[in-house]
Formats: sequence, C-alpha cells, structure tokens
Amino acid sequence: MVRSGCQNAKSLISPSPTKSNNNNNLFFFLLYSTSTAGATRAAAVESLSSSHPYTLFSHECLHSSAPLSNPTQTSNTCEFHTKDVVLSFKDWFLSRENTNFDRIYDILRTKDEPSADLALSRFNLRLSETLVLGILNHEKGRDVLSCLKFFDWAGRQPGFFHTQATFAAIFKILSKAKLNNLMLEFLENHGNQRYVHRLRFHNTLVIGYSIAGKPDLALQVFGKMRFSGTNLDYFAYHVLLNALVDDEFYDAFEMILKEIKTNGFQNAVTNSIFMKSLCKRRELDKAEAFVRGLLGDGGVGLNGVVVATVVDALSKERHFERAGLLLEEFRKSGLVYMDHAYSAWINNLVRAGKLDGALEFLKERNMVDGHIPLYFRYNTLLCRLLRENRLEEVYDWLLEMKDQGISPDEVTMNVTLCFLCKVGMVEVALELYDARAEFHLSVNSMAYNYLINTLMGDASNDDASRVLRNAIEQGYFPGRRTLSIIANSLCKEGKLDRVNELIVAALDHNHTPSDMMYNRFVSALCRSNRVQDGFLLHEQLSRMLLPVLDCIKDPYTTMV
Repeated sequence: MVRSGCQNAKSLISPSPTKSNNNNNLFFFLLYSTSTAGATRAAAVESLSSSHPYTLFSHECLHSSAPLSNPTQTSNTCEFHTKDVVLSFKDWFLSRENTNFDRIYDILRTKDEPSADLALSRFNLRLSETLVLGILNHEKGRDVLSCLKFFDWAGRQPGFFHTQATFAAIFKILSKAKLNNLMLEFLENHGNQRYVHRLRFHNTLVIGYSIAGKPDLALQVFGKMRFSGTNLDYFAYHVLLNALVDDEFYDAFEMILKEIKTNGFQNAVTNSIFMKSLCKRRELDKAEAFVRGLLGDGGVGLNGVVVATVVDALSKERHFERAGLLLEEFRKSGLVYMDHAYSAWINNLVRAGKLDGALEFLKERNMVDGHIPLYFRYNTLLCRLLRENRLEEVYDWLLEMKDQGISPDEVTMNVTLCFLCKVGMVEVALELYDARAEFHLSVNSMAYNYLINTLMGDASNDDASRVLRNAIEQGYFPGRRTLSIIANSLCKEGKLDRVNELIVAALDHNHTPSDMMYNRFVSALCRSNRVQDGFLLHEQLSRMLLPVLDCIKDPYTTMV
C-alpha cells in the first residue's frame, strides 16, 4: 500500500511528457495531500477526485488511519514529498526574469563606489534606454539608494547619455519615496553634472519639477523657455500636462493642452490625460460622451488606456452597470485593444468584494480570447481570495500563473507562503522562507503573521521564535501578545536563551515586552538558578523604562 502510494505520489511530481500534467501535478499533490483540517481535505478531494483518481489514492495512503507495516518508510515518503514540493516552488520562484538585475542590486547594496564600479563593469552591459529603464524599474523603487547609484554609474559610462525617459524614471522613484527635497536639490545642481545633455536641459527640468509635485516651478521654467524662443518637446509637454491634472492646476492645464494641440502633439496619450482630468473632476457624463465621440470618429486618438480610464472611474464610483455597458460597446467595435479596460474592470470588481463576478468574467474572457487580460493583476485577486479563505480558488490561480508562464513577483511569493500555511504545509513554507535569499524575497507582514501563527499552532516554538526574531530585525513587530505567547511556551520548555534572544531583539528595535511577559521570564531565570542573568535584564529594562519602574517590582522581589 505504502509503496504504491509512494509511486503514485512520485508521479505527481516527476516530469511528465505532457506539459499540462507537469504543471498541474505538483499543485494537485500540494492541495490534496496535506495535513489540513478534514473538512478542507474532503472538499478538495470531492472537487477533483473524479478527474484525478490517482491523487485521491495518494491522499488516502498518506492520511489513512489504518496501521502501516513500515512507519519509517512512510516517514521517508512524506520527507520525499516535502522536498520535491519545495524544489518545485523554488524552481518557479527562481523563474523570475532578469536574475542579473538582482545581482546588480546586490553589488550596489554591498560595495563601496570604486568596488561597485569595477564589479558592474564586468557585466559588460550594453547600456541603452530600455536596459536602464528595466534595471531602474526592477526594484520598483524599494531600494532608492541603489537606484540612484546605478543611475549615476550609467550616466558616467562612455557612449551613453541619459534620456528624458530615464530621468523621468529616477524622478518617479524619488517622488514615490517622498524624497522630493532630494530631487529638487538634484535639479538645482543638474546643469553641473557630466552626463547632462545641454540641448535637453530645460526639458529635463520641467519633467523633474512636474514629477516632484512642483508644477508651478515647471511652469516657470516653461515660461523662461518661451521667452527665449525655445519650446518643450512632446515628452516634456505630456509629463507637465499630467502633473497639472494631478495637482489640480486646471486653468494651466487648459493652457498647456492648447499649446500641445497648436504644436501638433495631440494623440491618444493627450486624450488619456484629458480623460483623467474629467474623471478626477467627477465629470463622468462628459467623460463617457468624449470617449464615445472618439469611437464615432473611427477610433482616431483612441487607445485602450483612454477606455480603461473611464471604466476605472465609473467602477470606483460603483457604477458597474454603466462600466459594463461601455466595455461591451467598445469590445464589439473591434477598434480598441481591450486588455487595459478589462483589467481595470476586474480589479475594481475584486476591490468591491464582487469576487464571483470577477471570476466569472475572467473565465468568460479566457474562453473567448484564449488568454487572461495581459494587465490583470493576479495578486489583487489572490490576496482577496486568501482573505476570504477560498483556498481552492487560490490554488486555481496559482496554477493558472504557472500554466501561462507568469513569473511570480514578491507579492505572489508572499501570498504563496500564506497559502501553504493555510493548507497545512507549513514545513514547505518554512523551507521556502529559509531559502528566501536565493530568490531575493522580502517577506511582508502578512506572510510573517501566517508563518508565526501557524508555527505556534503546530507547537514549533523554536522555528516560531526564529522567524519572529528575523521579523523584528527586518522592522516588523507582530505585537506584544504574539511575543508573549512564544516566550511563555519557550519558558515552559526551559529554552530561556531563546527567550532572551527575542527580548534583546525587541529592545534593540525599541519594542518593549509586556510587564507580564517580563515578570514570567525573570521568574523563570531565577527558578533556573540564573539570578545574575535576571538581575542584568532587570537592570537593562530599568534603564530603558524609568517611568514604569513600579510595574516591575514582582521579578525584583523574586530575585531578592
């Protein structure tokens, strides 16, 4: 029985000649061969056992209450399963594109400027606007300092000049990080930089001030340009126009819009920004009339972003019926690439809690078009499904991502860790967590919560304390209650050094333990004849918490 179960289970993970089976097998094994609650397993088996009978067989083998002749072999079988599941997930996580970009950022983070310059030169990068934009966008602004280092390094390389697009990218990164003062300082010194292309100097200033949220300064530069007989180019005009909408400078917006039309720069990008201005002012009737007017003109000046903008605005105002009718109208016209609009529609359905409607629409589009909308955000749907405990559907969409060859980003990987915890495969989640450096995963607060709470529920206090300590060191503190529960469990097991590590980590990051936890720990130290350690901790905490000394008399009494 065990041997045949092992063979069946192995077949779920081993490569198969058929691509779809190869992609599906791991997830079937994952979902239906775990130690989750009986009701969850029963629902899982019932839903798919008819099409995958071998999965049910493996499930029965691994979870049957009948006595087995060789427990050691069963243990080895389960260990085999876990390792292969971990390996498969690692392979998927490592399929993220541009692993060289990760190495570049590792160099920028860990080396000083001369060493970093030498290490980066060994990549023999053929710098282009596209490559520089890809590297800057790879971290999505999470590591601003490294982005700035790379931007500076690229600008110093022979034969490469930063373009307006690369300047705009670094400005957006700084703006998103709320480092506008740094950006303004950069712009003031901009003319002295070696990599500045003089002909584009004023255009770049306008772009920078616009993205920095200073459209008034951008307008001043524009005024000086016009006074001297020069003008903005197409790119700078549209960045300025967009900034005027963002900051609600609508009078100046109308003036710049007129200049764009006069200079012959008007196109679908202009129309999408104009549509954005109407939607921001909640003039939705005008927005609908405008987009339908473009459709009536044969689609001139129309693109998917224009349609998506009004669909998004209608949906956010919960006018889902109007948005749906507009989608259908433009779909039937065949004049517009609809993926942007579809994605806006689906994401708003998910945010509004209309999950069933979103899932039904996705299935319909997949059947009709043969693919999921390109710009659809899987993560939005995955997080919502996970929150509502719809685990089978989380599994379905993780599988869909694998089938479509979509590389997981950080959010997807964090959702996967949470999913594994919920379906009872915390050992897999923990191994992936321990290997996070391999695929440059930054664990978020949600994943930390799931890991810590699941490990606590499994009485894996050592692992729970280790993950908690790492979380604290990464700047995330799950709360005093979680810290107290883990510390109390470790105290009962006599693992006082582990408790001390947790307390030291918490104190180092300005998180103080609760009075009750502190009292219990010092009392446990004293009972273990470690009075000196208890006294030292008492002294340390007393220095940090002079105003609350009255709250910590009990352990002091115990030590005396």
